[in-house]
Amino acid sequence: MIWQEYAKQLKEVLSLEGSPVGVAFSDLPSSNGKDSKVYACSAFYQAARKGITFNVSAETSPCPGGTTSLGLAAPSPERAAAVKKFLIEGEKFSSCNASFFRSRALSQAQPPIGVSKYVVIGPLEQFEFKPDLVLFLCNPAQASRLVTLSTYETGIPLQAQLSGSTCGGSIAYPLSTGRANVSFLDNSSRHLVKGFKESDLIFSAPYFMVRSIVESIPLCTAGTAQPGMGFNEVMNK
Repeated sequence: MIWQEYAKQLKEVLSLEGSPVGVAFSDLPSSNGKDSKVYACSAFYQAARKGITFNVSAETSPCPGGTTSLGLAAPSPERAAAVKKFLIEGEKFSSCNASFFRSRALSQAQPPIGVSKYVVIGPLEQFEFKPDLVLFLCNPAQASRLVTLSTYETGIPLQAQLSGSTCGGSIAYPLSTGRANVSFLDNSSRHLVKGFKESDLIFSAPYFMVRSIVESIPLCTAGTAQPGMGFNEVMNK
C-alpha cells in the first residue's frame, strides 16, 4: 500500500526515531489493532515509538477530553462541567470560567463527533486502512523540515493552533480544518506518558497533504535536494 511506502521514505529522509503514525476514522476495527484501554496521547507515543496499533473507541478511551477530541462521544452536561472544573482547579490550564469559555469558543478544532465508531491509531508502515491523518512525533528540526515540505508546492503558509490539548491539536484541528498543525504536547500528556522527551512535539497533517510532502522531498532542500547556489553567492550580489 502506497502509504506504507511513504512511511519508509519519510522515516529515512527525516531520520525519525520510530514511525510516522496513521490515524483512520473507521466503523470497523483494524485486524492488527489492540482493543485495550489507552489514552489518545499514549496511543500516539506507542504507535510511533513501539509500533503498536490501537482500535480506540468510546469504551476504550478513559480520558474525557481525548474521547471528545477523537469524536467518539459527545460529553454530557455533567461530564462537561467536571472537565471544566478539572481544567480550572485541577490542571490549572485556565484561570476562570471566562478564560475556559474563550479557549473553546475561539478554537478552530471542532471535534468530529459521530464520524466513526473507531479511531485507528498505528505505525504508518503497518497501517491497514488508508489514513485520514498522519502524525509525526519528532523534534523541532524535523518539524521545521516538514513545515517547509508541506508548503513547498502551494506556498500557502502554515496556520497553526499551538494552544490546547495534544489530542485536539493533533487530531481535531487538522481533521476539521484540512490544515497541518503543530502540537507542543500539553503538560498533562507529558505527565501521563513518561516516554515523551522534552524535545518531542507532534506535526500532524491530512493524508492528502502528506502525498505533497513526499513528492516534494527530491525537489526541496528540506528533503533531499541540493542547493542551487550558496549563501555567499547570494550575499555578495
